[in-house]
Amino acid sequence: MNFLWAHHQVHHSSEDYNLTTAVRQPGFQVWFIWAFYIPLALFIPPPIFMIHQQFNLLFQFWIHTEIIESLGPLEWILNTPKHHRIHHGSNRYCLDKNYAGWLIIWDKLFGTFEKEKLGEEIKYGLVEDVKSFNPFWLQIFYVSKTWNRIKEYDSWNDKLGVLFKGPGWSPGKPRLGDLNEVPIYSTKEVYDVKVSAWKNTYVVAHFLVSLLAINFLAESNNVCCTFNIS
Repeated sequence: MNFLWAHHQVHHSSEDYNLTTAVRQPGFQVWFIWAFYIPLALFIPPPIFMIHQQFNLLFQFWIHTEIIESLGPLEWILNTPKHHRIHHGSNRYCLDKNYAGWLIIWDKLFGTFEKEKLGEEIKYGLVEDVKSFNPFWLQIFYVSKTWNRIKEYDSWNDKLGVLFKGPGWSPGKPRLGDLNEVPIYSTKEVYDVKVSAWKNTYVVAHFLVSLLAINFLAESNNVCCTFNIS
């Protein structure tokens, strides 16, 4: 659904594929993703859900790498770097494939599984080259683009179609759009920016302060819990 993709696309906007891509997360996705977890409340105790949700996120961190080529028989069941590289590719054959979090069996069951093609380099990032490193723009640019598309149509069916159908949809096309309009081999403009020394210093300092703050809060919570139990 395009209105969900408008937020999740941030995670796919990196043209590199490494562990930093794993923490390139949407700022507004949390506003919508909770709805998909609500049915679990009918069967799963909240503490168990919260623990396993974190395990799920931790598992998905290490699969964002090009270093690991294959894990042999584990590829049959688990989502691995080899499978997830397809999910992040903007090549035509990579789109809408390998949605798995940690079990690739679901993609194999529902027909969305795809293997890497030998001899075809995967081009990471979005189909549309954003050409920006601005973190705020990367979070909101697609929302603005979606809003402009909605205004182009007079019919309410078409306006709602922009929101609830795929990113490549337009009137007369399949729900997920026409893959024939996507280049078979996506080309990316090579560009880079130089970051000043003070910005690098700020980023490192900000990271260290955040790490210390998280550690302090965790230890404080542990002491509080211990005190209440005793």
